[in-house]
Amino acid sequence: VEKKAVEKEAVEKTAVEKKAVERRDSKRQASPAINKSPPQQREVQELYSKSHSDNKVDSTKGSEEDRNEITRELVKKFVADIWNRGDLELIPEVCSKSLRFNGSVGMDRVGHDGFARMVTTIRDALDDYHCEIHSMVVEGNKAFCRMRFTGRHTGNLLGYPASGHQVAWMGAAEFTVKDSHIIKVWELGDVKALEEQLSGS
Repeated sequence: VEKKAVEKEAVEKTAVEKKAVERRDSKRQASPAINKSPPQQREVQELYSKSHSDNKVDSTKGSEEDRNEITRELVKKFVADIWNRGDLELIPEVCSKSLRFNGSVGMDRVGHDGFARMVTTIRDALDDYHCEIHSMVVEGNKAFCRMRFTGRHTGNLLGYPASGHQVAWMGAAEFTVKDSHIIKVWELGDVKALEEQLSGS
């Protein structure tokens, strides 16, 4: 009798444990769909964020490259077309109406008309005037140039009458661009070397 009672208890215990296992397995089967969803959502969100982040970076790079190219082309036209060829009609296309030019030769001109007079004065005083850009560094709306200026002294310049001398001097300039136009030019040239050549000393 005692043996049968023990066996009955063992059977009942086994049945209880079996039901517990079945309940646990049932929960496990239901849980993956619930537990898997958050990681999947996080993965999708991460991919979405990364994609938009990459697009944002590319857009910024493209915008910076565009600004650099606009600035570079404006400076080239400023030097090659306006100064070297004397094409004053290009001034409104290249320069802002509020243009300010701070030059090392003592001239400070504001606006299109003032700048046009400055270009005319220099080109009248220096025949075959030429500005050569030796190097240029562009950063967004800023350009920094190292340049060499040459010409033949055929008119009054810096108080020196025409000497007929061929002159050359080095200089550097900073250009600022706003709204696709050059708005400010700051130039520093070797005026001492220029004056020595103008005076013939």
